[in-house]
Amino acid sequence: MNRSFCTLRRIRKHRARQFGHARKTRQSGQSMAEFIIVAPALLFVCFGIVQFVLLYQAKSTLDVAVLEAAREGAVNNGSMQSMRSGLARGLAPLYARQADAGGVAAALASANADAANFSSITVLNPTPAAILDYARPRYYADLAATYTEIPNDSLMYRDSSVPPNATSHMNVQDANLLKIHVHYCYDMYVPLVNKVIYYAANVIGVIGTGGLLTREPVGTNPDPYGYPKNGDYLCKVKLVDGIATGRWPISLDSEAMVRMQSPLRASALNDSPNPTGN
Repeated sequence: MNRSFCTLRRIRKHRARQFGHARKTRQSGQSMAEFIIVAPALLFVCFGIVQFVLLYQAKSTLDVAVLEAAREGAVNNGSMQSMRSGLARGLAPLYARQADAGGVAAALASANADAANFSSITVLNPTPAAILDYARPRYYADLAATYTEIPNDSLMYRDSSVPPNATSHMNVQDANLLKIHVHYCYDMYVPLVNKVIYYAANVIGVIGTGGLLTREPVGTNPDPYGYPKNGDYLCKVKLVDGIATGRWPISLDSEAMVRMQSPLRASALNDSPNPTGN
């Protein structure tokens, strides 16, 4: 009887092991199926986190670059060309790929190109009315030239009241504050996420049957920009070009204000016109 009991126990243990093995196999197969379903979404979320971190880094870099641009303008009579050079110098870290002299030169060259073609600088102050109120002709003997400019010398001793006939409603001290706004197109380069964010930001219209991965919006009157409802004049890109080059830009904006350290010249504000967009 003891022998029969031991045999029965062995049979039960064997069946239990078989059942456990089969259960583990089923659970493993179920886990694999769930992973296959969840993995693409999880990967997209991870890519999205990386892209937004890069966007935060780009915005922080832009803030510093805009302040650099304003400082350049303050010491160079409000020259737009100088401000654009200062902006490019501040943006150069975004384009650095190598930590050597060649990498620095390449980064600065790329930053200069994008500062010239994909960024606009708007002078918010002094306003055109302030320039009309305070700008006066001044002759420079060493240059043998006359410039119309807002006086910058001895500001602390100048009358701080607003003249009755001042259409700008500001005093000369306020007219010597340089405030600029920069609109910059940052190229997103994390795969797929860059395209999705571009479409969402511009509110791209009818998506083609291939979705976001292949061919783009369809319609009776094809629009190479994809029927954007909120398209940015400077940062939009033709979809066929975006697919070919992988360039999907998004606009970033920043402002900075500094005190002028040289007389602001109206002519200097126009020595480097802003790009007109695509």
